[in-house]
Amino acid sequence: MTKSSQIPNKKHEQPSHSEQAAGVEPVLNAKQKTALLIKNALQLVLGFLIIILFLSMAKFIIAYFESTFPASILGMLMLFGALSLGIVKLSWIEFAGNLVLKYLALLFIPIGVGLINYFDLIATHWLVIVFSLFFTTLITLFMVGHCYQWLLKEDS
Repeated sequence: MTKSSQIPNKKHEQPSHSEQAAGVEPVLNAKQKTALLIKNALQLVLGFLIIILFLSMAKFIIAYFESTFPASILGMLMLFGALSLGIVKLSWIEFAGNLVLKYLALLFIPIGVGLINYFDLIATHWLVIVFSLFFTTLITLFMVGHCYQWLLKEDS
C-alpha cells in the first residue's frame, strides 16, 4: 500500500461530528450548490403554495357563507387540522414557515404606521383601549387557567 492511498480524501468524506458542532460547513462544488439552491427554491414554492391554498379555501368558505369570521384564522385552523391528521406533512411547509417567521418583525411595520396615522383617535379613547386590553387579558388568563386545571383533573 502506498502512502497516498492511506491519506483520507477530505473532499469526499463526511464532516465529523465535532466539525458539524463547531459550525464548519462542508465545501460544496458548483453542482451541489446549484442542486441545493433548486431544492430550497422548490421547498419554498411548495410551502407557500400549500399555505396560499388553505388561505384561498378559507376565503372561498367565508365568501360562500357570507361570514365575518377572518379568513386567515380559518385558513390557519384548516392547515392545523390537516397537519394534525397527517394530510399535510410538516416538512412540506416548514421551510416557508421558518422564512416567514424569520422576517415577521417586518410585517409589523404597517401596524406601527397605522397607529401613528390614528394617534389623535387613540389619544381621545386611550382609557377605553387600556381598560379593554387589561380586562380581556385577565379574562383570557383566567379561562386558560381554568381549562388547564380541568384538563389536569380529567387526566388523573
